[in-house]
Amino acid sequence: MSERMIERLLGAAAGDTAIISPDHVLVTNGSSHAVRGYVSKAAAPEKVLVMYDHNIPSGSPEDAKIFGEILRFAKQYGFTFKQAKGIGLKYLADEIVKPGQIVITGTRHAGIFGASGAVGFGISSTELSRVIENDRYELIVPKTIGVKVTGTLPENTGMIDAALSFLAAHPDLKCKAVEFIGGDLSDHDKQVLCSMACETGAVTAFWTEEGETETVLDLAEVVPMLRMPCSDILHQTRAPFAPASYVEGRTIQAGQIGGVNGGAIEDLRIAADMIEGKKLKLRFRLTVCPATSTDYILAAREGILTKFIEYGAQISAAGDHSIVKQGAGAMGHGELLFTTGMFTFAGCMGCDDATVATASVETIIRASYGEI
Repeated sequence: MSERMIERLLGAAAGDTAIISPDHVLVTNGSSHAVRGYVSKAAAPEKVLVMYDHNIPSGSPEDAKIFGEILRFAKQYGFTFKQAKGIGLKYLADEIVKPGQIVITGTRHAGIFGASGAVGFGISSTELSRVIENDRYELIVPKTIGVKVTGTLPENTGMIDAALSFLAAHPDLKCKAVEFIGGDLSDHDKQVLCSMACETGAVTAFWTEEGETETVLDLAEVVPMLRMPCSDILHQTRAPFAPASYVEGRTIQAGQIGGVNGGAIEDLRIAADMIEGKKLKLRFRLTVCPATSTDYILAAREGILTKFIEYGAQISAAGDHSIVKQGAGAMGHGELLFTTGMFTFAGCMGCDDATVATASVETIIRASYGEI
């Protein structure tokens, strides 16, 4: 049996205990900002990056309060603090993290680092605080499921659809590592697959050219997919999946393109090409949220932002806008939103009775001009 990526990077076999010292620790104003209440010391402050990257600029008094708290937290322990760089995960993945490195943060989307030969773990705030205090993390090395990637995506589908299809077909990923093998994928495609692979409980994910295969993801069989709503954030990993045709006949009031999986320059280029010669559907609200400041600047230089504005879209600041309970992008009573964001729980984007579904860039743009 060949050695798995996670075994090679952690230096231990599946089922064994690995004790590691991370290369990077990321704290944001998303779910992981609670660490400030648990940390009493920092063993390696130079490794810790604190980023204000969610719901930028502050859309509520609570957001503004958190900004001040994490800024003081970073200053107290000598951590690097950044804002206006966009989403912390994407910023690190694109500009900082190198192959072979270990990243620990407080989000389940940390699998993104496996797309380029690193490894990321998303853990609880209490666990994250112990990592900051001791510069070490202990875990049982998970078993790996190898996924051979074949085929080419059909028209009107994207890699988000492929990831949702994979998750829908494999509900048994909890506490495992996922290894995507081969396929004619761009670097961004790899990031999307790896970041989304942990949506139902996988520990982390990787892309590799060769490896041992347990199952196949045939891109040619992918159809437009949705991640459907769930009751609350505690049930998000158990939110159901459905083909996009499931909502046929319903009025879609809004679409949001952004986040780690939908706000990269590659996504914005796809969306800009799709709206060429089209007209935004009457009463449809389209919001575009570049993932990082680099993506934002590139989109501006290439004229993409101008195309969106002329189309009738709203442009948000670079960052994560997947949970907006109050402020720009919040949904009204009974409305339906398609978003590339990964949260679909009741109230995540405004009113509790609004319906939020994860969809691909391709599906959202088609909805914006009335094809869905």
